[in-house]
Amino acid sequence: MKILIMEKNLLLASRIKNSLMGLEVRVGEDFQDEQVVFINVEGFDPSLIKEIKKKGAKKVIAYCGHKRTDLIQKAKENGADLVVPNSKIVDARSLIEAPIQNA
Repeated sequence: MKILIMEKNLLLASRIKNSLMGLEVRVGEDFQDEQVVFINVEGFDPSLIKEIKKKGAKKVIAYCGHKRTDLIQKAKENGADLVVPNSKIVDARSLIEAPIQNA
């Protein structure tokens, strides 16, 4: 399974990547046919979610601060399969298995 982490904070990206040990994980800003994409909507425009889904991502998991209800809503509107607070993203492996939510 190929996974893309769209995160500008290198420390957080490393923590997420460590939770996905054993999987093919890449940190970057450009979608390249990964099945799962984790995107920090505080660092990237939530409208990218729609583009990534159109390009073939099976699951897009957005995350941001729990008080950023504006970004949570925008992520859902743009088709995120799951939106979680930053505190949950460090257990990324369990999020891949989480059921897709209806936005």
